[in-house]
Amino acid sequence: MEDRNKAIFSLIYSMNKADNDFNNIESKYLVNVGKVLGLSQSEMEAVLDNPKKYALIPPASEQERMQILYYMLFSMRIDGDISKVEEEHVYLAGLKLGFNEVMVRDMISLLKQYLKTRLPKDALLEILRKYMN
Repeated sequence: MEDRNKAIFSLIYSMNKADNDFNNIESKYLVNVGKVLGLSQSEMEAVLDNPKKYALIPPASEQERMQILYYMLFSMRIDGDISKVEEEHVYLAGLKLGFNEVMVRDMISLLKQYLKTRLPKDALLEILRKYMN
């Protein structure tokens, strides 16, 4: 589990760095995710020093895979700007996690639609229900 959490942390970090605009807001979100995942400061630093060392093996549990996708989606949106590179990272991560490509694209589109405003409470859940039932 610890290695998976490091891999999730690495995945989010790599996505945030991909657009060459890793800012303070993204950094704070990343540290918060690291803490939620139970990583210590030294573990987070180790991942940041060598993010490619931590490859994500998708968990069997759909709930765990969805949690990873949600981390990715919200990290992409946290700074108020969604780049094409970030979109592509989330899309590819969603596919690797075994999710329907149209569902992942719909989720990305929804976040882009509500980029500057509050996301409706159950909006992502409604998309999920549409494709999972």
